[in-house]
Formats: sequence, C-alpha cells, structure tokens
Amino acid sequence: MANAVNQQWLMGQLPLLTIQPQGIWGISYDVFTRPTEDDVPHGWQARRSETYRKLLKKLKEDGYHHHQYSDHCKMNIPAIEAFQDMIELALITPDSKLATTIKGMKMHYIDDLALLDVSQEVMLGGNVSTHLTGPAPRELVHRLVGAGQNLNPPPVPVPQGHPGLPPVNTSRTVASINPVNYVM
Repeated sequence: MANAVNQQWLMGQLPLLTIQPQGIWGISYDVFTRPTEDDVPHGWQARRSETYRKLLKKLKEDGYHHHQYSDHCKMNIPAIEAFQDMIELALITPDSKLATTIKGMKMHYIDDLALLDVSQEVMLGGNVSTHLTGPAPRELVHRLVGAGQNLNPPPVPVPQGHPGLPPVNTSRTVASINPVNYVM
C-alpha cells in the first residue's frame, strides 16, 4: 500500500500526543456492514468478520488485549505508541478496504481500569444489577448466575397471566408468551 497519510496532519498530532500520559490505552473501531457486504460495485462483497479478524490479529501482534467486542487495551504505553498502532491498522489488506468501510476508530486513555470498567458490576449479579427487575429468559439467567443464589432476592417463576409477557421488543412467539420460560 502506498503511503496515503497526510504528513502535515501527522506532524501536527505528534506534539499533542507526547504530552499525553503513559498508561492503559485502548483502541476501538467499528466497520460499516453494507459497504463491506454489498455486491461489487456497491461494496466489497465480503464478510465483515474477515475485516474484524484482520484488525484483531494486528492488535494482538502489537500486544493489545481484547477488552470487549471491538475494544482492545494495552498496558503501560505512551499515547504516541497507541496512536501509531491505531494508524497502522489502515494497512490491513486488501488495500483501501478499511478506508472505505470504517465507521469509527478511536483511542482512549483508561486512568484506572478497575474503577472505570464496570462490566462485571452491571452484569446480573453485580453491584449495579443485584437482582432481576422484571421477567427475563429463564435459561439465560441460569447461564449467567446459576440458580441465582447470589441474587437478592433470588429469581422466582413468573406467574401465569403476567402482563409483561412477552417483554418489550421481544418477538411474540409461542415460547415468548409462555411464563414457564421466564424468571423474575
């Protein structure tokens, strides 16, 4: 791939990057589906997952850890290194694919990962979601928290005729209206 980077822009970023703190830097990205999957000449006629695999492979090679979906973190690095790693993602093959399909790409600084990552706290059973607040799919709840012994109160069966079935935005099917498939 020919170097398509605007050097004047790049040189303008360097002084700003050098004054950023060293620490945990993350890179996140999102790729448009239609430009990736639509047939040629409207798109690349390819699976979006291939682009994600290539981005993930490059970030792993650069020492990043998968944080969540399209978010990857690297510990104890200067901002300029994270920026360089992010810019180099444009080099994945085929040439120009990422440039024509990228929805968003950014880097972010995480001052204190233990404080600022509340994924486990928001997940059912965590400090933000200590119990169910309405009907939820029974097997999903059991997969997340077992029998729910760590929930207070523990989940109970949904009574017959409960007005909240199926839950909002859940497709109406035989299974989705059957209260035996839910706990609350």
